[in-house]
Amino acid sequence: MLPMSAGAAWGRSVVVATLIAFGTPAAFAMGVRESKKKLARRPDGAATLYEVRGHGPEGGGALTYRVQGRTARDAIDFVVSSDYSPGNGSRPQTVSPQSCRQRVEALAAEIAKRKIPGLTFHPEACATANRDGVVVALAG
Repeated sequence: MLPMSAGAAWGRSVVVATLIAFGTPAAFAMGVRESKKKLARRPDGAATLYEVRGHGPEGGGALTYRVQGRTARDAIDFVVSSDYSPGNGSRPQTVSPQSCRQRVEALAAEIAKRKIPGLTFHPEACATANRDGVVVALAG
């Protein structure tokens, strides 16, 4: 094995530090899992509303509503809750009730614009810890 020059050793250190800072495949193995549920769709299929739930490896999660058009690029996410654990057992809510209400109202406006039927919105549910029920799909 050839000895490394000081410059090569420094370069290798930078690569290792970058891998640590930005994560390695082993770190991503403990990543967030997502589940996605279709709540409502426009009759012509031009737009769909999904509930996307993130599940953290150490507890907590996120609740996001995704308005999806016909293409992947035509999507808008509205994060109404995020309480992933930072690894110490706590689950701090990072989306304030006020931000949640604003996002639910913006989501309702987007749904009206895209004419997706069969949904009701409850921004008052932003005051609850888990934020379930901010969007409800009507039966039928």
